[in-house]
Amino acid sequence: MNLNLDSMESYSVDRSGMVKAIVSLPFQIEKGWELAAGTRTPAAEGKINSFLVSGMGGSAIGGDLFRDIIEGLADFSVSVNRNYTLPRNVSGSTLHIAISYSGNTEETVSSLRDALSRRIETVVISSGGELERIAAEHNLPFMKIPGGLQPRAAVGYMLSSIIGLASKLGIFDFRTVIMDAIQEVRTRMGTLLPEVPVEKNEAKQLALWLGEKTPIIITTPGTYSLGERMKTQFNENSKRFAWQISLPEFNHNDWIPLFEDATVSNYRAIIFDSGDKNPYIRRRLGVVADLLAKRLEVRLMKLGQGNVLGRFIATMAVGDMASYYLSIMEGRDPSPVAPIEELKREIASRPL
Repeated sequence: MNLNLDSMESYSVDRSGMVKAIVSLPFQIEKGWELAAGTRTPAAEGKINSFLVSGMGGSAIGGDLFRDIIEGLADFSVSVNRNYTLPRNVSGSTLHIAISYSGNTEETVSSLRDALSRRIETVVISSGGELERIAAEHNLPFMKIPGGLQPRAAVGYMLSSIIGLASKLGIFDFRTVIMDAIQEVRTRMGTLLPEVPVEKNEAKQLALWLGEKTPIIITTPGTYSLGERMKTQFNENSKRFAWQISLPEFNHNDWIPLFEDATVSNYRAIIFDSGDKNPYIRRRLGVVADLLAKRLEVRLMKLGQGNVLGRFIATMAVGDMASYYLSIMEGRDPSPVAPIEELKREIASRPL
């Protein structure tokens, strides 16, 4: 394992240029916001009180993030659908958002067809593909985001597209919030770049701290999306297992093996702390951190100051770059996802 993250020679394994995509996050957020401003809004605009986001993998995470971000800002619900069909109980006041970076994700295309058959109001977001074709055929509001990236590396486009749509629909006025957030993530990203040495680089420190250990990511209420994003980035960029568990639920099940499984020395725990003011959560979080520290190494990740959007995106950037640095340490190009491509080919080759 290469532990010299301050040597620029280490980064030659990044043949696909994943780091460029990750650090473009502030630009993506700004661009996605602009694209949403120019997108036609649905006919049911005035009566929408919830979003149902259909997507998979890196395309779905924007919906997860938006759900956690909007929670404390507006009386508005967001659900994420990772399935071939929509739930049975979609109401007339729900806006369905079909989002797939490629536009060809099998599950999302199927969900869009289900929405059309049930006449559910839908907005489509993709870089092209089958979703764009279906949107044009049925005259659906369509937001075309720039292509050419791995879906997980285009999270800024997809998140800000949803945020921009919500703002345009009057759900919450994000104009000032998003401009402040862009500046915050731009500043934070500047401290995470490969040329910034380990002693000043939180993402490099996190990657080196993890080393060859498997991360267990513990989320508190309101930070599920950040934990899920970090987990999947470790899966896809770093090519390694990671686990995401949620407090307080995991105290009723996963807590046991953390203390009684002999393999626990192979893990390290990352705990997200949003600063939740709920006294039950604060007490439980403190106890969990103290007891876990007796069993394995624990790292607390606080979301910091600023508006909720800036805090989320800046914290996400740390995890994204840490997953990148882990891949560099392993001597792997972080971009390719050959097993997923093989799976897709095999599925396509077999009849239904």
